[in-house]
Amino acid sequence: MSNDSIISISSNFSTGIPKLCLTSKPPNTNGSPEIALIYVFLFIFSFVGNFTMFLILCRNQMVKVRRVHSLLLHMNIAHLIVTIVVIPKEAVIHYWIGWFAGNVMCKMFKFFDAFSVILSMNVLICITLDRFYSIFFPLYAMRARKSVQKWVMCAWFVSFLAALPQVFLFRLAIHPCYPWFMQCVSRNLVFEVPQAVVFIFSILNLAEVYFIPLIITVVCYSLILWKISKKSKNEKGSEKSSESLLRRNGQNNLERAKSRTLKMTFVIVLAFIFCWTPYSICTFLHFLGMGNIIPGNYRKVIYAFAFFNSAISPYLYGYFSFDIRKELQLLVACSKSTASDRHLSCSANVQRTQASERMRKRSASACNFEDKTCLTLKPPRGQSLRHKNLHSTLANNNNNALNQYMSLDV
Repeated sequence: MSNDSIISISSNFSTGIPKLCLTSKPPNTNGSPEIALIYVFLFIFSFVGNFTMFLILCRNQMVKVRRVHSLLLHMNIAHLIVTIVVIPKEAVIHYWIGWFAGNVMCKMFKFFDAFSVILSMNVLICITLDRFYSIFFPLYAMRARKSVQKWVMCAWFVSFLAALPQVFLFRLAIHPCYPWFMQCVSRNLVFEVPQAVVFIFSILNLAEVYFIPLIITVVCYSLILWKISKKSKNEKGSEKSSESLLRRNGQNNLERAKSRTLKMTFVIVLAFIFCWTPYSICTFLHFLGMGNIIPGNYRKVIYAFAFFNSAISPYLYGYFSFDIRKELQLLVACSKSTASDRHLSCSANVQRTQASERMRKRSASACNFEDKTCLTLKPPRGQSLRHKNLHSTLANNNNNALNQYMSLDV
């Protein structure tokens, strides 16, 4: 590491610093092995879940592109950055206290600290908006894929711009009395940037990471729950005619898939609130000058608990979106076939194939292949025209529901 890349902290002090060094004690380099061990376990747990879900999502996207899977893939990438870059860095810092990777790596790691977390929150907002538009605007499905692509591009761009100030606010600093001790600190601690500047950027960062996603998700899901409750009341009060029953029967698969996807995103939002609220409260108390209310070790645990959101999220949307056992079997077999998972699979295609196979067998049994003639199956004499219309309506509704289920990315 060259001396040119390191800006010494001593340049900002007065000429009386040698006298100060005579009486100053060496910096405390005793780390927190317990906190570092927490980050190690967090890294293992997060890496197993995120990397497995990354492979599963990539395999499913190779088979068929779905917008829900696309959104989950981008969220998974953000959580992987947190897992591979941020969590190991925190474990090393809490164990050794000092910084030994140089000034460039100091800026780069601080950039990814903010970028990865902001990106995951922006993708969470995209998922929330996608569910909101799907519930309130049925025609949204016709342009949903293009809208999601624009939202994701915007999420990456905004995350990059929001994390860019970290490169200028942090740098490597050398202890003025003990040059062997170096740390990656914000410039206000070495009197290069006013405290107010760092305070403003910290508030904006907290708003981007917590308050803005919290407001958007709470408002959208409150309206979604209101819409669902209103719809259920209307259905209970409506007349249970045979035609409406047939129509609802034909749309069961599509509605069930939408409901399960909605539950998945709702649980992800709850995990975000549960993990990031303690960190936000602790940070807000620090800004108010009341950070000492919470002991230092507890603050470190709370900060680590915020990263638990990146560790638990892949297990949550993996449970709601895939049959993990079948997906793992397909990954081991290096297959590109779509697993018939519980929620976002091609189960409708499987049902359609099975139905066509049964129809083919029935047709083959009714036909005489030797004489090249086919028997004509006549309906029973007592079957009325209305009865035949009901059967045809039921068949058409079921086919339409299956077609919608296959064509729409619920």
